Amino acid sequence: MNSGEWYILLICAACVFLVYQFYFHQKKNKEEFIQKAKKEWGKILEREEDYEQLERAAHFFQNYKNRAKNLIDDITWNDLDMDRIFQMMNHTYSSIGEEYLYWILRTPVTEKEEQEKKILSKRDFLIHFFSTHEEERIKLQLMFKTIGKMRTNSISDYVMNLFDVEILPNLHHYLMFGALLLSVVLLFLIPSIGILCLIASLGCTIYQYFKEKGRVEVYFSCFAQIASMLHYVEELEKMNIEELSPYVENLKKAYKNLKSFQKGVKFLGTNNMTGSFVEIFLDYVRILTHIDLIKFNQMLQIFHRHSEDIEILMQNFGLLESMIAIASFRESMPYYCIPEFISGTKAKLMVEQIYHPQIQNPVANSITERKGALITGSNASGKSTFLKTIAINAILSQTIYTTLAKSYQANYFKILSSMALQDNLIEQESYYIVEIKSLKRILDSAKEGEAILCFVDEVLRGTNTIERIAASAQILKSLSCDNVLCFAATHDIELTYMLEDSYSNYHFQEEVIEEKNDILFDYILYSGRAVSRNAIKLLSMIGYEKEIIKRAERSAEEFLKKGEWRC
Repeated sequence: MNSGEWYILLICAACVFLVYQFYFHQKKNKEEFIQKAKKEWGKILEREEDYEQLERAAHFFQNYKNRAKNLIDDITWNDLDMDRIFQMMNHTYSSIGEEYLYWILRTPVTEKEEQEKKILSKRDFLIHFFSTHEEERIKLQLMFKTIGKMRTNSISDYVMNLFDVEILPNLHHYLMFGALLLSVVLLFLIPSIGILCLIASLGCTIYQYFKEKGRVEVYFSCFAQIASMLHYVEELEKMNIEELSPYVENLKKAYKNLKSFQKGVKFLGTNNMTGSFVEIFLDYVRILTHIDLIKFNQMLQIFHRHSEDIEILMQNFGLLESMIAIASFRESMPYYCIPEFISGTKAKLMVEQIYHPQIQNPVANSITERKGALITGSNASGKSTFLKTIAINAILSQTIYTTLAKSYQANYFKILSSMALQDNLIEQESYYIVEIKSLKRILDSAKEGEAILCFVDEVLRGTNTIERIAASAQILKSLSCDNVLCFAATHDIELTYMLEDSYSNYHFQEEVIEEKNDILFDYILYSGRAVSRNAIKLLSMIGYEKEIIKRAERSAEEFLKKGEWRC
C-alpha cells in the first residue's frame, strides 16, 4: 500500500471508531436510563425545592386557566402547600409532561365534565395501564426523556408568545444571498470591484443575520421540542399500543398538518454548542445563507395556521406522561382508593381511614359529614393537618382520581380555603384585611349554588376576642347551608356552643405526662368539643417560673367562676 491508501484506511478506521463510540454511548445511556426509571418507579424522589422549576411548571396553568371550569385558586394552593404535593408526584422527563401534571392538579373535574367527557375515568384507565405494563411504560419514558425539559422558560410561554412574533418576508434574505454570490463572480471577472462588493455584501449579510437572529433565536428550542414531539408521533404509531390508540389518533391528525414543520427544524441548529468541526462549519453556512431564519419564518407561518394542532400535541403528550407520573405516585403510597362521587349540590362527605401524603407513618382518620365541622384542640394536636388532609384528598380525588383513604364518597366540589394567610406588605394590608378578603371570596362562592368544600383555620384570628367570636359565629353560620360543607379549626370553645345546631363538633386531644415532663399526641379525631386545658401546664413543662404558672391558673379559674379577667 502506498501512503495515500494508508491515509484513506486510517480515516475510514477513525470514522468506524467514532460511529461505534456514538452508538455504544447511546446504547449505554439508554440502558442506564432504563435502570434508573425502574429504580425510581413507585418512589418519592428527594429533591431540593426548585422555585424556578415550579414557576415554569405553573405557566401552562396560568396561560390556559381561562378554559377551565373549576380552579384551585392561589390562596388554596398555597394554604395546602400543593407545590410539595406536585413535586412528590413529578416523575416527568419532559417540559410538557411536567407542565400538564401541574395543570391537572390545579383544575379539578366538575360533575358535568365527568358526565360528558368521562375525564377521570379515562385518566384512571391510563394510570392503571401504565401501572401494569412496565415495558410499554419505559418505552414512553425513554421517548419523553429524549424530548427533554427546557431549562429557561416554559414551553407554553414560548407557544403563547409566538403569536406576537412578526412573520417577516424572506425576500431580503434571498436578495442578500444573491448579492453575495454575485460579488464572488465579480471577484473573478473584475477583482477590484468584486472585492469591494464582497466586503459590502458580507458586512450587510452578517449584520442582518445577527440582528434578526437575536429577535427569534429564543424560540428555536421551542420549535425543536415541537419537532421532537412530531417525530415521536411516528414512533408511537409504530409501537402499536392498542390502549393508547385514541391519543395516537389525535396526534396523527395533528401530525398530518404539521409534517412540513418537522422538516424545517433541522436547519435551525442548536443552542447547546459542542464546538464540533461540523457544527462550526454549519454555523458559517447559516450566517451566509440565512437558511435558519428563512426556515423559521416558514415554520412560524405553519405555526400560526395550525396552532390548534400544536395544542393537540401538547395536551396529548402532556396527558400521557402525567399519567405515568401519577401511576408511580399511587405505587409510592401505603394505600389508596378510587373515589365515589355523589351527584347534585347537597354537600356530603364520607371518608374512612384518610391520611396526609407527606406524613411518614400517618395516623388515619374517618369522618362522615353533611353539615360542616368545628375542630377544637390544643396547638400541635392535629387540627390544621386534619383540615389539610381532607382538602388535599378532595383535590386529588377530582384531579388524579386517587384518594389516600380506604374509601371516599363526596360531591364534585369547588374547593376553597383560608388557612395560612400573611400580611400583604406590597398592598399594605394587615393580616385582618387579608383574612376578611379571603373569607369573603368563600362566602361569595357559596352564593353561586354549586357544591362548596371549604376550610378555615382559626377564623378571624387577626382581631380581638369579643369581635372575633361575634363575627366568626355569623360568618360560619352563613356557610352552614345545603351546598356548603365547611371544616373550621378554632380555639374559641364559645363557637362550639353558639353553632351547635349548625356544625358537628370534633376535637383532637393530648396527654400531659408531668412526671416525664412530656406531652403525647395521638392525632386521632374524636367526637365532641375539646375539654382539656393544657396550655398552662405546657408553660410549666417548658420551664416557666412557678409563680407565673400559679397566677395564670388562678386567673383562669376566677374567669370560669365569675366571667371576669383579673391579672
